[in-house]
Amino acid sequence: MAAAAAAATTFLWRPFSSTILTRCTNPRFLRTTLCFSHSASAPALGAASLQPTPPPPPPTTCSSDGGGGMRWESTRKKRVVLRVGYVGSEYRGLQKQRDLSADSTIESVLESAIFKAGGILESNYGKLQKVGWERSSRTDKGVHSLATMISLKMEIPDRAWEKDPDGIALANFINSNLPDNIKVFSILPAQRSFDVRRECLYREYFYLLPAEIIGINSSCSSGEVEEHLIEFNNILKGFEVNF
Repeated sequence: MAAAAAAATTFLWRPFSSTILTRCTNPRFLRTTLCFSHSASAPALGAASLQPTPPPPPPTTCSSDGGGGMRWESTRKKRVVLRVGYVGSEYRGLQKQRDLSADSTIESVLESAIFKAGGILESNYGKLQKVGWERSSRTDKGVHSLATMISLKMEIPDRAWEKDPDGIALANFINSNLPDNIKVFSILPAQRSFDVRRECLYREYFYLLPAEIIGINSSCSSGEVEEHLIEFNNILKGFEVNF
């Protein structure tokens, strides 16, 4: 299926909230391939706000990895899709880069967490190409996302999705090894030939700007606000591109 990209520029009057990430754990939303991101600065997510509803018990006995997180016992390898959300303020973008430190990008931190949870063998750790790592899209420094899809061939426990079709229990193993500003919402099984970038139906981007940049402030009347928005939207139309 060919990918279709769509971009939208929108004013949002509230800062990015970690509550949005928590709401996106709804199973009805877990199977979408929407990439939502924006480039406004945001505070780090509180640990309490990222705690999901307690999932079913994991399918295998867990063990500690020695660093405070949880680890499953792997029995086989399977291509999976992870839906990931993050606040990117403290990172140099999504994609792992060789010349940056291990905690500088989202993918570097996520790879480490998957390894600690038992999803990547030590012989493959640090070599994303060996596990067939793919992403639905990329984000730059300081950009946040609510639904970036990551696909890889992951080591999984026996009966991984039994009584847990959305893979929330598996996700929580990885989340126990992640910082508060990165969260895996779900882990779903995928076909071996699945291409997460090409199968993405569309990508929607929201850009947040301070209202003062286009002349809107607390003293503006509703008519003045509307006038400023119309003027700004007319400017944006000059950058529209049809795919």
